[in-house]
Amino acid sequence: MTLRTSLSALFAGTALVLSLACGGGGGGGNPTPPTPPAATSLAYTDPSTGTYQVKKNAGLSTSTHLVLDVVGSGAPNGAGLAFSLTADATRLTWTKVATGDAEFIQNGTVLTLGTAPLALKGKVTGNALVGGLGQKGLGSSVALNGVLARFAVDLKAAAPTGTAALAQTKAQVLQSDGTIANITLTFGTLAAN
Repeated sequence: MTLRTSLSALFAGTALVLSLACGGGGGGGNPTPPTPPAATSLAYTDPSTGTYQVKKNAGLSTSTHLVLDVVGSGAPNGAGLAFSLTADATRLTWTKVATGDAEFIQNGTVLTLGTAPLALKGKVTGNALVGGLGQKGLGSSVALNGVLARFAVDLKAAAPTGTAALAQTKAQVLQSDGTIANITLTFGTLAAN
């Protein structure tokens, strides 16, 4: 072996050792951050303002099943309510208020839907819930104050912790004069903990 070959081999070996020691091929670089723990419960804080507030029904909710009431306060007279809502697809799934329910929404305590067939429908498509309910006829309009409707979300299995968004796409009421008015549903804050 010549001196030139020996020096070349020595430099190549030294370069390999230095590159491994300095992170070149040794697995260095940015480590993958640890996966945060999965959420185990939902925490909802009711809104403090708004004519149509979305409030937690504490009596029907559990740590992973959140039942929300649409509550009118200072609202006009009317005979029906319709809404389209979205839920955080990574943390929440729409579910029925009670397991045996036929629809994804329930009537509240304000509207009297009468006898079958009822004007009550709730449909889920992906992360969207579309619901509507109403009394039969405008002659039976009532003050839309109190619990108008009820719906629910469940915490998804292995959902990450963090803020969970619920939002209105559209909401309307059928007023006592037969006109349809756009309204705003005021949501509180929701977190997956």
